[in-house]
Formats: sequence, structure tokens, C-alpha cells
Amino acid sequence: MKTWVAVVNRSEARIFEINEKEKNKLKLVVKMENPKGRLKNSEINADRPGVNAFSFAYSQTSLTKSQEPTDRVAQVFAKSISKELEKAFNAHLFQNLILVVEPRFLGKIRAALSKQTYERVLTTLHKDLVHVADHDLHQYIWPKEEQIIYR
Repeated sequence: MKTWVAVVNRSEARIFEINEKEKNKLKLVVKMENPKGRLKNSEINADRPGVNAFSFAYSQTSLTKSQEPTDRVAQVFAKSISKELEKAFNAHLFQNLILVVEPRFLGKIRAALSKQTYERVLTTLHKDLVHVADHDLHQYIWPKEEQIIYR
């Protein structure tokens, strides 16, 4: 059975296939980047018109946490990752999936995954490992038991 490992955060996703004979050798299958995932709310909205005193005084609406621009950008990226994984699963490229996800991004990934793809998740590791070198990732994928969170 082929197992894939998705190592993701708000700005990057790397998806690997585990070598069935040598688990410490991972083969990069897909790399996705989301440069907007590194931006702050103020940077995302930098091209919007300014606010004057009149509009501020009469505006009673405010952004909630789920409506912040950074969250919208993260949600769009999570959906892109989900579509890529679903397409690969439907093409029978993997049967099992290990998620290694930045804790602040985990909810977005879980919400974006289709039911059939989510059912393929063996384990989830709450770590931001996107910046770990490919050849060192295996040390984190099979961590101490207490670090793994099972679905």
C-alpha cells in the first residue's frame, strides 16, 4: 500500500511518497506554494481604499477572527491542497495519508478535505515542519508516541 505524507503550513505544502522498503527515504511528489500565506492582514488589504473619519464613525461592522484576510487566504490554500490530494487519491496514487500540519492550519485542512480523503488519514502530527530538509523529515514522521494525534 502506498502511503503519502503531506507536510503543510499556511505558505507551503510538500507531499511525499514513503518508500515502502526504506521508510527513511521520502520521494517528493508535489510541492505547492502560497506566498500570501506569509502576509499579515494589513499587507493583504494594502490595495484597498483607505478609511476616512466619516466611514469609520458610521461603520458598525468589524472583522471576526474567521473573516480576517489571513484566514481567507489560508482557507483557499487548504482547499487547493485538498483538491490535489483528492485528485491523487482518485487516481489511486496513494491509499494512506499522514498529515504533518502547522497547528494553526490544521482545522482549515480538516475542513477542506473530502470525506473519502480524510478517511485515508492514518495519523496527524501537529508540527510546522515545512522548513525541515526532505532527508530529515523521516525523524519527525515517526516521532515519540505522545506526539501523535490519531484521528
